[in-house]
Amino acid sequence: MDLAETFQDRRSQVMLGVSVFFMFLFPIYFAMVPGLVGLDDASSNETSGNWSVSFTEQTLTQTENSGELGDGETWDSIFIITEDMIDQGFNVASVSIEVSCNDDDDVGFNDGVSGESDLVGVSGELQDQSSSGNCGGGNAFSMTWTIVDGYDGQSYETQGKASDIRSQWSDNGSARGDWLVGITADVSEAPFPANIANGDDGEDYDVTWTVTIFEISLEPVIEIEDPTNA
Repeated sequence: MDLAETFQDRRSQVMLGVSVFFMFLFPIYFAMVPGLVGLDDASSNETSGNWSVSFTEQTLTQTENSGELGDGETWDSIFIITEDMIDQGFNVASVSIEVSCNDDDDVGFNDGVSGESDLVGVSGELQDQSSSGNCGGGNAFSMTWTIVDGYDGQSYETQGKASDIRSQWSDNGSARGDWLVGITADVSEAPFPANIANGDDGEDYDVTWTVTIFEISLEPVIEIEDPTNA
């Protein structure tokens, strides 16, 4: 049986077409991918196409206790974020502080707490916040600053330039510096003579800082059309 007879039927012709298609496709594919996947040089960042965007997320935390504070007494909680703390290629998504306390020494007279930030030592255009709460349920109050708008850690596909996509998820150097929140105690003591048996002259507060950082990863989406459907 010669070659012409071998490829007379439809199935053999399709198989030959697929083989020839991939014979030409593979060299082109492997020539393109190294320049796209790396995404480190300027030319690849300017490449426009379809991209699969994913994120690698990490958290940085700091916990501390204020020690006992009297009514109206203020204690400063400071969390310093430096460039060395953030791995190369990572961005800061958000910064939050949670203040908790548990008042169980004089029933019916819950202590409280208030907090006010001072972000003069932090890079970026961030707004100060204030909040307050009581010590009856553990978590008295929390504050959160969103650094990169829209970040939720979910993967997605999009079209455009790699540089534009990376720029969308950049923190632009914000959030570095000295984060300070002043914690002011609000101690409620039972009136005389109940305070003799249930004295309450102070409260301590647990503080947890949490910083969410992330790295973005872009992979090209290459659609290969099935030649048998042509």
